[in-house]
Amino acid sequence: MKSIKLLTILSVAFFASIFTSCSDNSSSADGNSFDAAEVCPTEGTNAYGEPNRGTFTDARDGQVYKYTTIGNQVWIAQNLNFDDGMSPCADTLCTIEKGRIYTTVTAQTACPTGWHLPSAEEWQVLLASVGGIENAGYHLKATEGWVPLNPGWQSNGTDECGFAVKPIPVNGVLGNGDGGKKRDGFIALLWTSTPADYTWYAVEFQTQNLHAVFADDRVGYLSVRCVRD
Repeated sequence: MKSIKLLTILSVAFFASIFTSCSDNSSSADGNSFDAAEVCPTEGTNAYGEPNRGTFTDARDGQVYKYTTIGNQVWIAQNLNFDDGMSPCADTLCTIEKGRIYTTVTAQTACPTGWHLPSAEEWQVLLASVGGIENAGYHLKATEGWVPLNPGWQSNGTDECGFAVKPIPVNGVLGNGDGGKKRDGFIALLWTSTPADYTWYAVEFQTQNLHAVFADDRVGYLSVRCVRD
């Protein structure tokens, strides 16, 4: 019953986002809002007794990541960049901001000890914390790096919580064929640990939308964010 309820929630959110995507290009977020000072304050300590925002070191390779506390959750604030020998770099520089990209299989065990790949339900909690799925992209996307589809359209986010979702290079632009040429600045795709029919659910942020989307048809290599156990 729990899995059926989850699929229903994700389906409603997915189709609602499709119906609103054509008009969702305003320069500021509409609808629900949230108080960043309450939801993700920069000062203070989280449930683990650590500063709300800071850094931690992945013991496997010594890489240092930013983390941020949003509500009762603690998230890695950058894409995972762990080299498991099977996961290529998202961009040619292999920067920690873009990270590496993982398959549905390698993503499930990619996070360091003490962290895990978030489920769709955990993503839902995050999106609700920042004003709901309709405005999550606006609040969670990085303040730079996103390319507007048309002049004057909203593309970058406000990133009040320091989550800093950045786009990664993909073939074409938002699904449009482009001769296989990779373009950056338009889309971010992040795995969840929740199975779909033939793959796992992914969370999708696009340059022209304020909202986030749950997609169950994504395959190939996508980014990974980790949440504390």
